[in-house]
Formats: sequence, structure tokens, C-alpha cells
Amino acid sequence: MLKDIIKKEILDHLLSAKFLFMFIICSALILLSVYMGTGNYLADKKMYDEDISYDGLALSPPNTYSVILEGALKTYRAPRTLGALVKGVEDAAGRMSHVTQTEVGLGESKYESNPQAAVFGAFDLLFIVKMALSLFAVLLVFDAICGEREKGTLKLTLANSVPRDRLLLGKAIGGYISLCVPLLIPMLLSLIYLSLHPAIVLTGEDWQRLCFICLMFLLYLSVFFFLGLLVSSLTARSSTSLLILIFAWSVWGIVVPKAAIIIAGHLRPIPVPNEIYAQKTAFSNQLNQEMSLVLQQKQQDLRAQYDQTDAAARQELSRVLSELSREHNQERQRRLGENNEKIDRDYQMRKEAQAALAKNLSIISPSAALTFSATTLAQTGVGDYNRFVKAALDYKPVIAEWVNTNPDLREAPGAPRPTVPGTNVTIVTSGGTYKQIDPFTLAGMPQPAIEPENLSRSIVRILPDLISMIVMIVLLMGGAYFAFIRCDVR
Repeated sequence: MLKDIIKKEILDHLLSAKFLFMFIICSALILLSVYMGTGNYLADKKMYDEDISYDGLALSPPNTYSVILEGALKTYRAPRTLGALVKGVEDAAGRMSHVTQTEVGLGESKYESNPQAAVFGAFDLLFIVKMALSLFAVLLVFDAICGEREKGTLKLTLANSVPRDRLLLGKAIGGYISLCVPLLIPMLLSLIYLSLHPAIVLTGEDWQRLCFICLMFLLYLSVFFFLGLLVSSLTARSSTSLLILIFAWSVWGIVVPKAAIIIAGHLRPIPVPNEIYAQKTAFSNQLNQEMSLVLQQKQQDLRAQYDQTDAAARQELSRVLSELSREHNQERQRRLGENNEKIDRDYQMRKEAQAALAKNLSIISPSAALTFSATTLAQTGVGDYNRFVKAALDYKPVIAEWVNTNPDLREAPGAPRPTVPGTNVTIVTSGGTYKQIDPFTLAGMPQPAIEPENLSRSIVRILPDLISMIVMIVLLMGGAYFAFIRCDVR
């Protein structure tokens, strides 16, 4: 009997014009989003390859000390392969870190060069599932119970001694299988396209992550499917059921996540970038003033110790003053770098605390749970960007120590930098003379450690979202069961 109910439910859906419309629209949207996502990924990969080949800093040491002396040490965030399906914050977050001895700068997001993209947001597979397929789930099931009650077919079915629980289970299984068809078929075609694309390389871990992403998609659609069954069992008219479900879909899937961000912003405020810049500037000005007074006093004391009429003494004084100036500048950079690093780390911690609060507040929304879990699995989420920022912050004191302990980086004050045609390896030594350095001597320069998150850690991080959606499904299934058992079919 259950098999017959499931078969009938599937055939009723597959042969309906509503299902045909849903299948065509979903297939077109999914295939188009994957095709566009692949093109965007390849464009980002090309830009990344050009950046690291031009600067030579992201994967290999630079071939010139002048890069460090001029404070142009950059590292770039590599685009993720699964970003072709789940874009996450790839476009919105900065793709480059600019590290000097005293400062860590972040910027060059894709939205900076193309602000119009920020207006419409990312058009990816995650967006299609969150918006289109969840809405179609509501449209598919809104009249599953109340529609048959209006037609009188539900009363006739139950008059044939069909148990209510078995009828509801058959409708649930048949309807859900029908709902999965518009997702799984175009998804399968998309994965075949990605696997055959010559420029896309999917590793074994990528395929495992894709399996978990598909699982989260199916759970997400289950939430709205069983919500539809619940509302359809509680209402007497299909029009009323549809209005309630559209309202619930809007609030639960769109309003709640955005409201959580707004509330978290009020409860855990963070300073705007201008405030951070003002704090750093104020400390820099105060430090310059204090250390300038100390330097002037030391210089006066030294001049008093040397005979200004003796040429040898004046030469020695000049050398000592130059060394004092270098040590003063080194100390200034050290203190300035420590202060800036403290401000940057505090700012990053406050941002992460605000993001964690927003996630906790939005955990009741299946849309938020899907977004956090899918972007985490695709390695395009906020957590992956935070790791990139942390790597840049950790790299700054390392490169500063390396520069300070390398004698070849001590540039003579006021010495002009020569231009050597065809080369870019000329530097200024502490003695004020020029020498050319073999590029291979830079092989010992430390590189930033940007380690991607392994799959097991990603799974652990998505467990709250996974459990949240499972709890929602169980509650909605239970609610639909009790509502249908108690409903009046007349």
C-alpha cells in the first residue's frame, strides 16, 4: 500500500505542468550558475597567477631587496576550486595582504574594481538552492493535504481504510523524491561538466566536500518541504496555506539572517576603519614627538664629546650619528609595529566575536545554517578569510625580525638609489656603497604560512548547522504528523 501511495504521488507531480515548469527553471538556473561560476573562477585564477608571477611573493621569495625596503611585500589569497559552485566571500573579502615592518594592510576585493557586482550579489549554486529551490519546495507541497481536502479526494482515500500515518508517509516520500529531481539531475550534469573541464582540477577531498555540500542542500530543502506539509495539514484552504508559507519562507530564510547581523552589530559593535587609522596615527605622532626629543638630546651629547675642529673626529662623529639614527629608526619601527599589531589583532578579535554572535543568533534560520555550512565546506567562508588575515598578522613580526637582523637591508640615510638597466637586485649597504646581490641569497626569507582547513576540521565546524537543520526537520515532521492525524477531512 505504501509503495502504491508513493508511486501515485510521484506520478502526480512528474506529470503536472507545475513540476515541468519547476524542472526547466531549476535546471537552467543551476547549469547557468555553474557555467558562470567556472568562468569567474578561471578569471580569478588567472589574475592570481599573474599577481604572483609579477610580484613573485605569494609562492616564492622575491628577487630584490628593494621590494622589502619600499614596503611592497604582498601575499595573495588563492581562489578555491569549489568557489565555482559556492562563491562565499571570495568577491567581497580582500584578496591581498600588504605587509611591511610596521603595518598590515588588507584590500583589493573584487567589489572595489566592480562595485556593481556588490549590488546584485553572487549568482552561484548556493544562491539558487537557497532562493529558487526552497521556494519551489513550498510551491510543490503547499496543497498536498488541504488541496485534496478541498477537492474531497482526501475523504475518499481515507474511506478505503488507508491509515493516516501511512498516507502521510507516502505523500512525504513521494513528494520529496519529486522535489529532489530538479536539483540532482542538473547537479549531476554540472559535476560532469566540471570533471571534464581541462582547467578545473577536483581533488579527492574536493569530491568529499561536494558530497557534504549536496547533503546540506537536501537537508535544507527538507526543512521547507516538511514546513509545507505542516502548514498544509493545519489549514483548510490551499490559498491560505500558500500565503502562510510564502510569509514563513521570507521571514525564516531572508529576514532572520539579516536581522541577526544587525542585532549582533548593535550588541558587539566594532570600530570603523577610520577609527583604527586615527588610533594608529595618534600613536605614531606621539611616538615621533617623544623619540625625536630623545634623539636630539643624544645627538647634542655626542657632539659635545667630539672635537669639531679635527677632521678624523668629525668623520667618526658622522659615523656614530648615522648609527644612532639607524638604531633610533629601528626602535621606532619596532614600537610602532607592536602597537599596530596590537590594534589589528584586537580589531580582528572583535570582528570574529561579532560574526560568531550573528551566527548564533541566526541558527534558527535554515538559510543561515546552509550558508555557513556550504561556504565552510567550499573553503570560501568567513572562517577561511580570517585564517588568511591571521596569517598576515603572524607574518608581520616574522618578516620585521628578518629585515632587522639582515645587515644588507640597512640603507644609508640620504643615499640615492641607482638605476641599473636590466636588473632589479641592486641595494644600498650600511656603508653607503652599492653592491649587487645574487637573487638566490633571498631563499632564506620567511614566507607566510597560509594553511587551508582540512576536511575533518570543516566537518566539526559545520556540526552545529547540521544538527540545527536535523532538529528543524524532526520538529516539522512531528508537527505535520500530529496535525494530519488530528485534522478534520470533511
